[in-house]
Amino acid sequence: MLRIITASVSIVCLTALASHAEVIDMPRNLDQERDRNVPIAFHLPDQTDARPLVLVSHGGAGSRHGMYALASQIATRGYVVACLEHVTSNTDNIRQRMRTKRLGFRDALLDSAEDMVPRKQRPLDVRFAIDLAERLNRDDSRFRDRMDLSQIAIVGHSYGAYTAMTCCGVKPVKIKQDLTEPRIKLAIALSPQSANGNFFQRSSFSDVTQPFVGISGTRDISGEGHKDFFRLMPKGDKHLIWFTNANHFSFSDPSGGPRRLPNPDTDVTGALQTIVPSILDFYLLGEGKLDEENRRDLIKQSLGGKVRRIDWHVN
Repeated sequence: MLRIITASVSIVCLTALASHAEVIDMPRNLDQERDRNVPIAFHLPDQTDARPLVLVSHGGAGSRHGMYALASQIATRGYVVACLEHVTSNTDNIRQRMRTKRLGFRDALLDSAEDMVPRKQRPLDVRFAIDLAERLNRDDSRFRDRMDLSQIAIVGHSYGAYTAMTCCGVKPVKIKQDLTEPRIKLAIALSPQSANGNFFQRSSFSDVTQPFVGISGTRDISGEGHKDFFRLMPKGDKHLIWFTNANHFSFSDPSGGPRRLPNPDTDVTGALQTIVPSILDFYLLGEGKLDEENRRDLIKQSLGGKVRRIDWHVN
């Protein structure tokens, strides 16, 4: 059944940025099979018992610190968070494309998006990161027995949304290799990719069976295309959360990390810090309910500042 929740209010948002969890930055992690480095920043919770793992995948020109504010809050809520850096579409790579191909920033981003190397390698970075987490959970005293690897989610923004979608079974165009990662139990895609034939087509979505959450807004780059997944995925545990007036960069906030945005959208960040951990609690911990009443309550908690309306659809 499709249910739609709409709420709006014009009060000041009281959701504050989270205090920072412990961060272990691991800039060198060599996948020998691919001869590829996968930098990862781990955000660790206070709890030392086994906690679910949440992977975070940045957008084009981003880094492992690109969604620092949300990652920190998720860790504060009791999850081990692994923020990946994808070296063929990160900040340094985009700058390299600008230098070597004499491109402006936007054209360098488009060049990266059209490059099949990051399209194939990003989901394989996720596979490697889970394998690495298994080794760390077994052998590294900083991590030993701190991760429940039977409960894994992925959160990605923009190109990271493509990564999350591909890992949960959405079939990318022009790639025959199976890039699905069956160990992932839940995917949350911020600015999910459309079915316009660039990354995905209409037939790409038919095999997604696990819970999926797409979050976007009325001013995001692809407009209504960010809703395509909701129409095309099989019904059951599919969520579309739609922010009025949020733009593409509203969903990626590095606040608290080593890199800064001049004007991060802290209002949307605060809303995500309320909504996303509660979704994780429901699907990974079996805590609480995501029924209509509780979804409406989460929306009300998230409103304020520039966030005046959020629609939450469930299919």
